[in-house]
Amino acid sequence: MADQTVDFLTVDYYAEIQAKIPPIVDSVKGDKSLLSSALDSLLVLEKKTRLAADQRSTVLLATAIVQLCKDCGEWQLLNDYTLLLSKRRAQLKKVVQTIVQLGLKFVDETPDQKVKIALIETLRTVSTGKMFVELELARMTRLLAEMKEKEGDIAGAAEIMQEVSVETIGSMEAREKLDFILEQVRLCLARKDFIRAEIISKKVTDKQLNKDDLQDLKLKHFTLMVELYSNRDAYLDISKSYQSIYNTKIVQEDEKQWSNALSRSVIFLALSSFDYDVSEMLERFKADPRIEQLPAYQALLTALTTKELIAWPLSMEAELKEHPELQDKPQRWTDLHKRIVQHNIRIISEYYTNIRSA
Repeated sequence: MADQTVDFLTVDYYAEIQAKIPPIVDSVKGDKSLLSSALDSLLVLEKKTRLAADQRSTVLLATAIVQLCKDCGEWQLLNDYTLLLSKRRAQLKKVVQTIVQLGLKFVDETPDQKVKIALIETLRTVSTGKMFVELELARMTRLLAEMKEKEGDIAGAAEIMQEVSVETIGSMEAREKLDFILEQVRLCLARKDFIRAEIISKKVTDKQLNKDDLQDLKLKHFTLMVELYSNRDAYLDISKSYQSIYNTKIVQEDEKQWSNALSRSVIFLALSSFDYDVSEMLERFKADPRIEQLPAYQALLTALTTKELIAWPLSMEAELKEHPELQDKPQRWTDLHKRIVQHNIRIISEYYTNIRSA
């Protein structure tokens, strides 16, 4: 009896199945009322090949079943049979992977939003907990999040995206993985969940951002970081983010982009509380040849790096006040005044041990 089982498990039904599928499918094309009996016939064959561990034939039958449901416009049956096939005893991983991948292709062909969501939810149910379809699960999750966002459900979209630990998906390419993480950050920021946004953003590494083919995503990352740090007026972090944008190759090649990034970085550096890092960055920007093309910001850097008192109002005040970062938020101009006062106090402290203010 054991020998018979071994023989059964090594049977190859592929040629037989190839011959039997077309007549069954063709019968439904002529009369859709035969769909139910056709699906039953295909399931009988699927059981035979599945229990024989005939992967190639089982994949062929599973594909025929879901394709037939889709071709007949029976979307609910497609969902039902997708679930059924995935739960069949001793079902082969390749079969589940194939029907999930095929179902993902059908998403764009669904007749309306309700059917599309139902199909995606079915595919997500089938894929959850299965590493061999984790890439497909991530893509379906993103599709569902995009639909929720379009409906105005930002919180729902953010929660769904956070379900996926995309950094552990080895089969996902670097670009898609980084873009997915940035979408998670963006949705968290959109729902004002700044703590979670910062936690997720730490998954992004310098190694990823420094790849030449990911420069657009590098810009997206640091633009999001500016939004994150602006929430708590972390001026130095904002300045460093703009500096990273400024140092990006595609930005360096566009005068409008680099001048915008450089001016913003200088502004937020001037707004930052003085320390060694700030001092070092001020000198670095002052030495950058391109700063000469931005005279107002060059004058500000010169003033902040020279051991002389700075007069208030600033000589370049009119030009600086035209910048959106200072124009839109009056508090920042007040903070800049404080930094100038602090600079002057540091200069005076080098010559006096005690001073009296009027």
